[in-house]
Amino acid sequence: MGKIFCTEVSSGSCFAGEMFHAAFQDDLPAWGHHLLLMYRRDDGFFLPLTYLNFLEHENVMLVGGGVTSGKSFQHVDPEDARQIRAEGGGLYKLLRYGFETFADQCDAYFGHAGNPRAYEVDMKAGFVPTKYEHLIVNFHKPLDETVKESLIDRIHSIGSF
Repeated sequence: MGKIFCTEVSSGSCFAGEMFHAAFQDDLPAWGHHLLLMYRRDDGFFLPLTYLNFLEHENVMLVGGGVTSGKSFQHVDPEDARQIRAEGGGLYKLLRYGFETFADQCDAYFGHAGNPRAYEVDMKAGFVPTKYEHLIVNFHKPLDETVKESLIDRIHSIGSF
């Protein structure tokens, strides 16, 4: 195992509850797949750096709750921090990890990106905008255009997630 790795945990709040609450002033959801970018310090201590949730909804995954802990990054070796940034950052790494991990479990990934920095990372990771403000999608499987439009409309109808 390297010093920097992506993993899924069963209890997101145990590892990322504090950073999630600081970012969103809300409790981390108990549902979904809790993905973390973790860092192992030289003393063996593990630090959660970035959190992201993938939630199964019908035949798609809803992706959200992305947050990075600046407090944890203060304890990352500068060379390791440069490596994370050079690889696109924590959110990018978790998005790519989730896209690979859940590729066979869904027809598409949907996100709701209102933050300009997160939107930029989402686009680099493989999302594209939809006709709805803030709603983004990654169609990783070939689907008919009418199916794509129907999925976009259906996911838009559930509101922010």
